[in-house]
Amino acid sequence: MTDKDSILYPDNEVLIVDDNRQYARILRMMLERTVGFHNVIAVESTNEGMQLLEANPGRFKLLFVDFHFPDGSTGGDLLEKLQSRGLMNDTKAFLITAEPSIANVKQAQAAGALGVVAKPFDSVELKRQLEKAERSRVLDEADKF
Repeated sequence: MTDKDSILYPDNEVLIVDDNRQYARILRMMLERTVGFHNVIAVESTNEGMQLLEANPGRFKLLFVDFHFPDGSTGGDLLEKLQSRGLMNDTKAFLITAEPSIANVKQAQAAGALGVVAKPFDSVELKRQLEKAERSRVLDEADKF
């Protein structure tokens, strides 16, 4: 059984920000089946994601954000805005992209993302990334003492 402070706690809310409904649906199913999450929400634009995260700071333990959006915005831009407004404190973020370039990874990490989940999604890699995020959370908690 996973404790309530864990990123992997099944009742945690997870937000997916991806303009591609098919990829968002696949990621949602993987999160539900691989980890057992019950509350996975998907929105299609960085504006919708920003509105949800601003209206409910700390609501989402995990955030998966696509890199490219049709309006020219990027997931890296969204993460930078969230970080500058102090909205990433209780949220672990991942960039999701079909183009996991070094530049994309660097921007995402500079903006607070723990890593990149490449499209097409792989359940083994997704689980590895989530376990990495959980280890990071545990280490962060240990450093507070």
